[in-house]
Amino acid sequence: MERREKTPVRALMTSADEESIAFDQDGNVPQAILESVHEGLIVFAPDSRVTYINPAACEMLELDFEATVGTRLSLRELLGVDGSGQGGSAEGAGQTAMPDELGADGPQEIDITEPEHRVLAIRTNPVRDATQRYLGYVSTINDVTAEREIAVMKNEFVSMVSHELRTPLTSIKGYVDLIVEGAAGEINETQREFLEIVQENSDRLVSLINDLLDISRMESGRVHLRIQPLDLLDISQGVLETFRTVADKGGVRLDLKAPEALPRVAGDRDRVGQVLMNLVSNAIKYSPGGGSTKVELSISDGKVLTEVTDTGIGVSEENQAKLFTKFFRVDSRLTREIGGTGLGLSICKSIIDLLGGEIGMKGEEGVGSTFWFTLPIADPGLVRVPAMEGPAQVEGIVLVVDSNPDIAELICTFLSNRGYHTCKAHSAQEAIRVAREIQPSLITLDVMLEDADGFELLEQLKEDDCCADIPILVVSVSCDEGKSLRLGANEYIEKPIDSKRLVQIADALVGQVASPVVLIVDDDRSIVGALSETLKRRGFAVLGAYDGAEAMAAVVQRKPDLILLDLMMPVMDGYEVIAALKGAEATRDIPIVVMTAHRIDQLKIDLVEMASERLSKPLLPEELAERVEELLLERRE
Repeated sequence: MERREKTPVRALMTSADEESIAFDQDGNVPQAILESVHEGLIVFAPDSRVTYINPAACEMLELDFEATVGTRLSLRELLGVDGSGQGGSAEGAGQTAMPDELGADGPQEIDITEPEHRVLAIRTNPVRDATQRYLGYVSTINDVTAEREIAVMKNEFVSMVSHELRTPLTSIKGYVDLIVEGAAGEINETQREFLEIVQENSDRLVSLINDLLDISRMESGRVHLRIQPLDLLDISQGVLETFRTVADKGGVRLDLKAPEALPRVAGDRDRVGQVLMNLVSNAIKYSPGGGSTKVELSISDGKVLTEVTDTGIGVSEENQAKLFTKFFRVDSRLTREIGGTGLGLSICKSIIDLLGGEIGMKGEEGVGSTFWFTLPIADPGLVRVPAMEGPAQVEGIVLVVDSNPDIAELICTFLSNRGYHTCKAHSAQEAIRVAREIQPSLITLDVMLEDADGFELLEQLKEDDCCADIPILVVSVSCDEGKSLRLGANEYIEKPIDSKRLVQIADALVGQVASPVVLIVDDDRSIVGALSETLKRRGFAVLGAYDGAEAMAAVVQRKPDLILLDLMMPVMDGYEVIAALKGAEATRDIPIVVMTAHRIDQLKIDLVEMASERLSKPLLPEELAERVEELLLERRE
C-alpha cells in the first residue's frame, strides 16, 4: 500500500487579527471537524491570548467559550493548577518563542480536582508558517481518568491475587520440598515420583505469578535495580551449568564462546541472570534432540553483545516482530506442548531497556534462532561491592515474625535444619517484646502483618536501642525491596521461599555479627574461592574482592577483622590499598597479611612494612587459615 505523507496544517488566521491562530476562510480545516474531535483543543496567539477552544475542552474544564476566547490566560490558569504561567509576560505579537507551558517537552499528566477529579494528558506544540514565523501554540488535552483508574485497579488486582496465591503456594512448595528432601522420613519411589510432579507444577505456578508481578512492577516503575560491574562470562558459565542436566537429558549440546579480555558490563546481577536463564531455557526447550545451544560473548559498538543461538524450530519473519510483546506465543504444535505464558521475552526486553541495552532476534523458520542483547560496558568508577558469606558451621537464635503460623513454622524448619535455634512471633507487639527479651542474632520479618504495618514495625525495631543492631531479613509475598532497604532492612526475599537462598542470606547476616570477618583480596578467583571455603569451614565469615577498589568498597560496607591482600592487582593494587587503609583513622588498626608471588617494590617497602605479616605464594589454604586464627587471637589478647 502506498504510504501517504501527512499534509502540514496551515497557520489559521482570523480576519480580525492576522497574527492570531484561527481558521482560514478557504476551508483547509473546517471548524466543524475541530469541534467534533474527542480531544480538547485550545489555540493561543503569540501573546498567549486564547483564540479558539473546542467544545471538548470547554466540557473538560467547564469553561464558557464566549468568556474564554480573547482572554489572555495561560494554560495553567485555565486548568487551575499552581504556577502563574508565562502569558502575562508576553510582548505581544513580537514574541518569537513558545512560552513555558505544560506539556511543551512531551506529554504531561495533570490531576485537577475542580469541578471534579480528572486526570488530563496534555501536549503543547508551537505553530509556524512556511517561513518558520512563530504564530502561536496549540494545546491538546485528553481525559485519561478512566485509563488511570483501570491501571490502579489492575495493580491492586495483581497485588491481591499475588498475595492470595503466593501465601498458600509458600506452604505447598515449602512442605513438598521438605518431604522430597527426606525431612519427614523415608519415602518410597512411587511417593517420590508423585511428589516431584507436585513440586514441578508448583514451581511452574510460582514462575507464572512471578512473571505477572514483574510485568506489574515494571509498568508502575517499582523495579529496584542494584547496578554493579558484572562478569558476563562468569554469569554465563553459571547459567549453562544450571541447565546442564536438562540439556543432557534432551540430547542438546551446550557451548560457550568468549574472548580472553572481556570488559565488565553495568547491570543488576539477578536481573541479567534472569534474562540469560530465560533465553537459554527457551533455546533448549525448542531445540530437537541432537541439537545445540551456544552462548557467545563479544564486543560490539562499544557494548558487550550476548548471543544465544539454537538449532531449533526458528521463528517466521511475521512472528519475529511480535516476539517481545506481552502474552504473544508462536502458534505451533511444539509451543502448545511446552506451554508458557508469553511473558518471558517481554520481561527480558523490559529489563534490558531499563539497563540501557538492546535486545532482539534473528533467524529463519525451520533453521534455528539467535536471540541477542547488549549491555553497556561498566564505567571504571563503578565498583562491585563484595557479598558476605557466612561460616560453614552456624549457631544463633533467629526470631521469625509472620502472622501465618504455617509459614512461620516452615521458615523455622528451614533454619532449624541448618542449625539455628528459632522462635516465632505472629504480631508486631509480640515481635518487639520477644526481640527485646532474647536479643536474636537475626529477625525475619513479614511486612504484611494482621495487627500492624510491617514497615512501621521495621522502623520501630531500628529505632529501639535494644534492637537497632539486630540484622533484619524482610520476607514477604510482595516485597517493596527499595522501601525495605531504605527503612533499615539488611536484605529481602520473596515468598514462596527459596530455602537455599534463605539459608545463604541468614548465614551471611548472622556471620557478619557473630563471627570474625576476613576480607580476601586477590585478582585470582581460584585463590579467593579456595581460601574462602577453608576459612568458612573454620568458622569465619568472608568477603571476596578481586581488586583493590572492590576491597575498599567492602571495607566501607563492613569493617573486617583481618585482610588477606595480594599486591599485584588491576584497577587498584595492594600498595594503594595499604596506603589508603593505614592513612585513615577508622581503618588503620585492621591487621593486613600481604600475599605475593612477586618481588617487593623497594620504593614501596615502607608501605609493606605496615602490614602485620608478609607471606609468599604459593600458599596452602589450611596453613594460612591457621595463621589467620593466630593473628586474631593475638589481637584479642
